[in-house]
Parts: sequence; structure tokens; C-alpha cells
Amino acid sequence: MSIIGSTRAILALALVFSWLGLLAGRADETIRVSLYLAGNNSPSADRKLAPEKMEHRLVSVFGFKYYELIKEEEIELGKEWEQWVVPRKDFFIRLKPLPRESSKPRTVDYEIYKDGFIVARGTYEPHKGTPLFINGPDFKQSRFIYVLEAR
Repeated sequence: MSIIGSTRAILALALVFSWLGLLAGRADETIRVSLYLAGNNSPSADRKLAPEKMEHRLVSVFGFKYYELIKEEEIELGKEWEQWVVPRKDFFIRLKPLPRESSKPRTVDYEIYKDGFIVARGTYEPHKGTPLFINGPDFKQSRFIYVLEAR
């Protein structure tokens, strides 16, 4: 193998490993999507409630006494296609990570559907420690609340 051939092989390997490094660095970008049912009536003992820190934040924002976790799912931001979280047939959320622009943080478009119709839409710029609380529709004497949180 000539010097030029060896140089090309080394450059090709360096390129492959640099791409693997880039992908590995972005693989941990996820958003936790949680749906809570907020209310003032004590849920049954077998229900899973919000973690203490999250419950404190939810109480300070919405004022309910209890926050029952209905569904929780992780969404990877490295995949730039729409992803759905469907905790109920009649109430779900669609998330679409937008292409990353250089020197800007990644953003995510979201749409919330109720009975097949869009009831809310927006854009979320995930930052660790800064969840987005989305006030959902009322349900009996309670209310649904979506929480998007960077992981």
C-alpha cells in the first residue's frame, strides 16, 4: 500500500470515528413526556403519584393537592421525525424535533389532540431543570397536565 493509500485509509477511519463521536454525543438528548391527572381528591393507594420535587413544582404552578402519573415516556431528540405519546385514545401529544441549527439549541414542536382535534400547539426549547408545564382539559373534577422535561 502506498503512502497516499495509507493516508486515505487513516482519513476515512478518522471521519468514521468522528461521526460516531457526534452521534454518541447527541444520543443522550431526550425529553421525558409525562401526563398527570391533577385533583384535590386523594387518589387510591395503588396509584403512582408525581415525584416529590415535581409535585412541589406542580402545586406551585397549578394549585391542586394531588398529581397522579397517568403515563410517562422518553422521546429521543436525535430522531428528527414526529413521535407520539398516546396515554389515552381521546387525548394525546405529537412531538417533532426540529433540525438543529448551528449555534442554537434544538427545539421541538408539539401539538396536543383532544377527540381528534388540535387543542394546543407550541414550540419547546428543552433545558435541563426547566420543564414545560402544559395545562390540559378538565376531566370530571380534575385536570390533565402534560410535562415536557429535558433529560
